[in-house]
Amino acid sequence: MKKVHVWAELSDDAYHAYQCEARRQDVPIEGLVEQTVNYLLQELEQDEKEDTSFIVPS
Repeated sequence: MKKVHVWAELSDDAYHAYQCEARRQDVPIEGLVEQTVNYLLQELEQDEKEDTSFIVPS
């Protein structure tokens, strides 16, 4: 598995929420954001595997 360095832009409210949760868990904010991104990527990959939708030509 490869690692990729990314930047995430968070609203002030989202940053504050991550900051509070990071303090509660005694972990860095970056770790929480990384967990969120990895979870969303896994969901996206799973959705792509299960996608049975198709486009009907008009």
